[in-house]
Parts: sequence; C-alpha cells; structure tokens
Amino acid sequence: LGPLDIITTTGQRAYLSAAKQRAALAALAVDARDVVPVDALAVAIWNHEIPPSWRTTIRNYIKRLRTALGTDGSRIVTRPSGYLLQAGDDEIDVLAFQSLRKVGLTAARQGDWARASAKFSDAEALWRGTPFADIESPGIRDAHLPYLRETLLAVLEARIDADLRLWPSRAADVIPELQRLTSHHPERERLWWQLMLALYRCGRQ
Repeated sequence: LGPLDIITTTGQRAYLSAAKQRAALAALAVDARDVVPVDALAVAIWNHEIPPSWRTTIRNYIKRLRTALGTDGSRIVTRPSGYLLQAGDDEIDVLAFQSLRKVGLTAARQGDWARASAKFSDAEALWRGTPFADIESPGIRDAHLPYLRETLLAVLEARIDADLRLWPSRAADVIPELQRLTSHHPERERLWWQLMLALYRCGRQ
C-alpha cells in the first residue's frame, strides 16, 4: 500500500533493482495466498508486449525472487497454473489491511465503537502513499488500484461513523478531515452526511 518495500524474515530490507522482477513480486503480493496464473503474471510484467521466451524468463524471475525473499525459497510455491506467494495476515500490507478492516466491521456490528475506530485507524495507517507508484506495470494498476482506493474510502467512512458514535469527544475532531474529504470526493454522499451530522453536533447548523 505504497512503494514496494521488502523486509525479510531476518529483519533485513531486500531491494530488487530489476523493474520486471519488481512487477512480478507486486503481482504475487497483491493476490497473496491465491494462485496468480502464469499468463496473468506475463501481462503484469510485460503489459501485452510479451516476448517469445516469456515462460523461461518468468521461471528465472521466480527463482531470483525466491532467493530474495528467503534462503529456503518456500515463500513462492509453484502450482500447475501459476505461482502463489505464501504470507501471514501481518506480513503483507494488503492482507493486514483486509484483516484489520474485518475486525473493525465486526466491532462496529457489536456496537464497540472505540475498538472499531482503532482497528479502522490501524488499517488506514498501513497506507504509505499510492500503491504500485514505483511499479512499471499499467496492468497491475488498472486491475487493482481502483478497488484498493474504493476500499480505503469505505474504511475511512466506517471509521468516521465510529468516531461520530463516540460523540461528543470525537465529533469536532473529524470536521476538518471531512471538509478535506468532501473536497476531494464531492460525489460521495455519505461523507457529506457525516459532515452535516458532525457540524450539527457541534452546534454549527
């Protein structure tokens, strides 16, 4: 959820200088724990300008990625149709974001607004900029960026709902944020409703 940043299990940062290897890893990471078909991986890497020897090249990329991610190479698993990146919920931004969002939604359904707000805030904090900003792959951005941005906005709205439920301690705090959000996303009616409610609760009718 930002520029590609790799921290190995030993706590060291790994850097991939080759742009196409970075695109391959990004494609595996954004669909972590699911099999990424080898032809989809080719599109992510070459954006429909796929070379004749692409299958061999992808195998070489995967071999190098396995080395970069750990000495035993177990992180990336070969499947009949493609490759799968193994990771826990707390090891990849996208997985951690979805896990925190799920916990926050459960807390909201139970009326635990303080916990819901905290979990949604933790999910927001995982965003370090624009996802795939340093990945030269229009295919990855087109396939995943709209969904990720929409999900982030949904989490923002859910967290603000929880904050408004914690009125009066939070209502005034979210007004500047809502003014900024409605300016950037004027089409989202829920944000306008939240802003009007926050203003009303602060006596600013």
